[in-house]
Amino acid sequence: MSQNTATRHTRRGLTAVAALAIGAAGLFTGGSAAFAQNIDTAADGSFTIHKFENPGGGAQNPGGTGTNPTSKPIDDVVFEYCSINGVDLLNGTNTGWNRLRAITADELVGARTGTSLSDLTLSNCTELPATVGGIAKSGRLPLGAYLIREKSAPAHVTKLSEPFVVTLPTPGINGAAGDGSWVYDVNLYPKNDVGDTPVKTIQNQPGNGYLVGSDVSYSISQRVPAVANDTYTKFIVSDTLDPRLKGSKDPVVSLNGTPLAAGTDYTAAWTTGDTPERSTLTVTLTGALATLQVGQTVKVDFSATVESLGNGEIVNQAFTNVNDLDLDGDNEPGTPTNEVWTRWGQVMLKKTNSANAADGLQGAEFRVWMSEKEADCRLDSDLAPVNNADGTPYIATSGANGIISIPGLWIGDDELNGGTKVNGLGVRCYVLEEVKAPNGFVLPSGNDAKTEVIVRPGEVTAVPVGGEIPNKQQEVPGLPLTGAAGQVIMVVGGLALVSIAVGSVLLTRRRQRAEV
Repeated sequence: MSQNTATRHTRRGLTAVAALAIGAAGLFTGGSAAFAQNIDTAADGSFTIHKFENPGGGAQNPGGTGTNPTSKPIDDVVFEYCSINGVDLLNGTNTGWNRLRAITADELVGARTGTSLSDLTLSNCTELPATVGGIAKSGRLPLGAYLIREKSAPAHVTKLSEPFVVTLPTPGINGAAGDGSWVYDVNLYPKNDVGDTPVKTIQNQPGNGYLVGSDVSYSISQRVPAVANDTYTKFIVSDTLDPRLKGSKDPVVSLNGTPLAAGTDYTAAWTTGDTPERSTLTVTLTGALATLQVGQTVKVDFSATVESLGNGEIVNQAFTNVNDLDLDGDNEPGTPTNEVWTRWGQVMLKKTNSANAADGLQGAEFRVWMSEKEADCRLDSDLAPVNNADGTPYIATSGANGIISIPGLWIGDDELNGGTKVNGLGVRCYVLEEVKAPNGFVLPSGNDAKTEVIVRPGEVTAVPVGGEIPNKQQEVPGLPLTGAAGQVIMVVGGLALVSIAVGSVLLTRRRQRAEV
């Protein structure tokens, strides 16, 4: 027998023995007890099952009063109790008691179903009402030995508790030996291992950039649930991306924070399958299956590139499958994570001539800045620069018709928490700072060069109302004597010259006549 197999058998045996101990050996210091050496054969008894999560972070060894367990109760668990025949506890001999103590862990495991407990027959099997507030109670029962077994539990319960034996009455316990009392109304505390549903998050976007074409970093975490026989045969994490995302980079897979080795501990592959427009990442644990332990966390970190916008709301969800467990109760193997969103929006503005808004101006350049606000960010002092992938500043330039188009800017990320989107902004305030004016137009200075724009999710097809950024035409210095005053002087001077010329001609003709 291998060490792993021996460990599993030991673990299973300990679980069953612990269940037997719960039923017949202790934790029952409360309830009705007759402090006498003899059992009251005329009495009857009952039991109350307290169903709690394990591990639950609470008290794992509560007293028998049923008042002090602190781990989380589980509702809708159904138990069945059966009378154990052939065991007489009231005939004054040790035979019946010795037979119960001789029941093995394997015998209890084998009694999950059926009408026998090894050579002992079971009868009058009766289901208890499903637990409410973690509690299920029997009615009044005859004294004797009973097998209690768990029949069903909610989907998040990954491993049913082992069957166990309880006697009515059961000995009161004082240390290692009985204290001479008998408990007729017994409190029982079988625990259940529960499985957490997987969680998906989006990591800090500023590290990847604010422009379409940037990566979005995702993280998927699955806490390792308990499974039957403590043997893990399947652990798969898969994520089919939104068509607007493209994945191709290798993921990072870790167990409790320690990186696992690709090809040895797990395999990872990006595929397209029947939907070529959608990338699917599949991570399958291989060698790491043998080392998994309940309560550990498997984490898959990966990135995907935003290639287009559509409505700007890019939703994504992943799935995990551990031994085909149904942790969310949809009657299907595997469990979805919560949904996450990343939001992006296109920007469209227009550079215009302040003298005629219909004139679009080409060649204006703008530095782009991001704020942490939804509005009123133009004069903020803590704006973050929007850069290209290589770290150089991103510059938006007006085209031939004056249109300034930025394909997409990041707005915010969200995770679904109890049905409500939390964390991210619904719209985001950006600032365009003009750093170069169109040829022949004035470059604004200081705060006048800054234009605020509110980026909303999705693509845009037209410049919004008020989306014009005007510039004044450059002025030139006045030329000497070419203004209105110079023209008057020149006209007056010219008229004077003409008058003088005419006078000279008349005078010359008069002299000529006099000489004749």
